[in-house]
Amino acid sequence: MVKKISFWVRLAGWSGLISGSSVLVLYQYSHSILFLINLITIVLFSAYALTTANDRKWKNPDWLLKVILLVLIFVSILPSIFLGIGYFIERKRNQK
Repeated sequence: MVKKISFWVRLAGWSGLISGSSVLVLYQYSHSILFLINLITIVLFSAYALTTANDRKWKNPDWLLKVILLVLIFVSILPSIFLGIGYFIERKRNQK
């Protein structure tokens, strides 16, 4: 089961970088500081998710739900979907 949650966390990290590339294109067109701040946030989350994908804290559904909400607000909806799938897997695993 640990392999499953680490897979979904890694997938969320890589999908964050995909959404970061679209924010980079928007920044190149507009040169708005808001896009740059958003890009930095996305890259930091993606790097954090990719480097800590095997940690025990990802197995905690309460912590994972908090991360999902932060990612949904500050990063993108795409990584939130993959983290949500991992959340439901971990919640189901903890109910057994």
